[in-house]
Amino acid sequence: MERGRGVTPTSRGGPAPSWIRTLDAPADVWAVFLQARRRDAHVYVGDVHAPDAEMALLLAKENYTRRDPCVNLWVVPAREIRATSGDAAEMFEPATDKSYRFGGSYRQQQRVYRGGYHIAPTEDER
Repeated sequence: MERGRGVTPTSRGGPAPSWIRTLDAPADVWAVFLQARRRDAHVYVGDVHAPDAEMALLLAKENYTRRDPCVNLWVVPAREIRATSGDAAEMFEPATDKSYRFGGSYRQQQRVYRGGYHIAPTEDER
């Protein structure tokens, strides 16, 4: 099997884990990713409706590269995008407290974490 192809959990023969979900999108919807400069990452910019990849690239070029710089476009069938489910939020919680990595004073951090930190009201709100 080629590297990077066909390695989704469902293609290995077993059911997909409960934390993986597929996007419910029509077959003609393509997600568009744009790379503004060579060293930049590709960024999701929107969707196009097209019957095939060639038409999707053409529509993406027409819709998303008119005003903004672009050196590369990707189009991906939206049905092929895999995402984590809402139940998987705890999976992204850090294992240990590493608040010492954040800038600012310790006391201010503790106020933020405990919910005691509020933005000062503006002149109109006073």
